[in-house]
This record gives sequence, structure tokens and C-alpha cells, in this order.
Amino acid sequence: MSKFPFVFSNPAHSLAACALPLDDLGLIRATGPEARAFLQGQLSNDSKLLSLSQGQLSGYCSPKGRLLAVFTVLQLGEDDFALALPAGLLAPTLKRLKMFVLRSKLTLSDASSELPALGVMGEAAAAALATFGFAVPDSDYGSAQHAGTLLLRRPGPVPRFELRAAPGQLAALRQSLNLLPANPDDWALAEVLAGTPQVLPETTDHFVPQTINLDLAGGVSFTKGCYPGQEIVARVHYLGRVKQRLRLAQAQATLPPGTQLLDAEGHSVGMVMAAAPHPQLGAVLALSLNLSHAGEAPLRADGHDTAIVPLPLS
Repeated sequence: MSKFPFVFSNPAHSLAACALPLDDLGLIRATGPEARAFLQGQLSNDSKLLSLSQGQLSGYCSPKGRLLAVFTVLQLGEDDFALALPAGLLAPTLKRLKMFVLRSKLTLSDASSELPALGVMGEAAAAALATFGFAVPDSDYGSAQHAGTLLLRRPGPVPRFELRAAPGQLAALRQSLNLLPANPDDWALAEVLAGTPQVLPETTDHFVPQTINLDLAGGVSFTKGCYPGQEIVARVHYLGRVKQRLRLAQAQATLPPGTQLLDAEGHSVGMVMAAAPHPQLGAVLALSLNLSHAGEAPLRADGHDTAIVPLPLS
């Protein structure tokens, strides 16, 4: 367990079901008879394991093994897949993926407006979704479909779900479930405390998958075969050359992704991957931090001292 507790910004939400639009998420859709094979050859995870009931994390790497994006991948139907990623990365990522389609029988498109996302969270979230008719999955990245709506369970310290449907249908669902409005900071905090690997526009082409625990989060297959950067990612794994891992830190305020971290001597020892406000602690940061940095020694970042606490996965 993390040393940092999850706390709702509004205590009344702790036993409720709350919802917020996830407008900062974009969606790439891959459709066609060779869509799964294409994803298998481009992404870090084993696309053969995707099913209608199980999604997955997966990375998209440069030839040098650095992450250009991290996707949450869902199977929508036969030969139909969705890749969710930060909206700010969608255009360059889609453009790059299309370069490698060549003669493969698939179509890649921006489906962000076609299937927008709604986040639902809180202790009563699963029960609320069950009343709508979902067979709510218990496992992280477990997925389900009902009445044209897609459901994905997110990891973290509080029950969280990502719903996708046509805009009108999603709005009607939110109204029928009578969900309270959620604070975006609560969703961000749950994501940080879950240790969810993230790549944002500020950090693209910077992290090797292992340095933000994508391998430990189940987002890398070391048996599936080739994909861009695979040789470097595999070498880091098999030769034990991981120099950084994801850790949590407390700070007085959030710091932007990509912020460099300095030790007491002024040496760079890592980078901020993500951050979120915490109602009791100020802020919690997810850091890609050198393994050589000892214990909970303070760091400097934009004038703030931080106390480093390893994540459960590190």
C-alpha cells in the first residue's frame, strides 16, 4: 500500500458515485481484418491477449526504445480496437502510426468525438453501473459492453470506471444514473496513487518503459516478438540495466510533468511524470527516479523540497 492515502476533495463523495467528462483523453480507432496484427507489430504488449472482456496497457516506442505514448487498449468488436491516450498526443501519434500501415488491411482514425469518455468513481460506482445492466468487471482493465456503452475498470485506491458511448447516449446515461459531479483533481489523484504509467506531451520520447514501471504494470510483453524499440527494451530487462523506477513523492504543490529533479549536490536524478493535488498533503508526485538515489532524502524541483517514498511496484 502507498503511504499516501486517497482522500476525496469533498468528503460527501466518498460513499457516492461521481462522474466527470474525461475531455483530456483522445481515442484512436483501429478497424479492419489486420488491425490486431498491426497493433501486435507496433505496441509493447501482446495484442493477442485483448478480448471483449479484457483491455490492457501498452506502450508505443521510438526505435531507441523511448515511449512516444502509453495507450489503454480496448477491443470494441471483431477486428475493431480503441487506443485511448492524452488528447495532446493524439495527432502526432496517429500520424506516425499511419506511416506504418502500408498495405495492411486496416483503417486508423480519430474517434475522440465519436466515442467520448466519462469517468465514474466512488465506493457506490460499481453498484450504480450494475443497475444500468453492466456486468461490472473486478480486474484492472477489465471491460464490458452493454446497450452500446463500453466500460473499462481503471486501477487505483478507489473504484473507478471509464465509460465510452455516442455523445447523446453518454449524456443520457449520466442523467439516468443520477451521478454527482466529480472533481477532476480526485480522478488525477487516484491515477497518480495507482502508479499508472503516463506519457504526456511534455515527456514524450523521454522514458524507457521500465523507468515508469510500464513493465511492472503489465504493459510490456517480453515474449510476443518484435515492435519498434523492442531490442532496447528487452536488453534493459534481461541485462538488469534499469536505472530508474517510478516512485511517489509529497510536495507543497503540484509540479509540471517533465520537471527535472535535483539532489542536494545539484545533480539530476529524475523527472516528474505526473502530479495531483492532495486535500491533506499539498500534492503527490509520480517521479521517474534514479535507483541510486537513497531512501527518502529530499530533492529539489523548482524550489520545493520533496520526500521520496517508493511505490509498491518499485
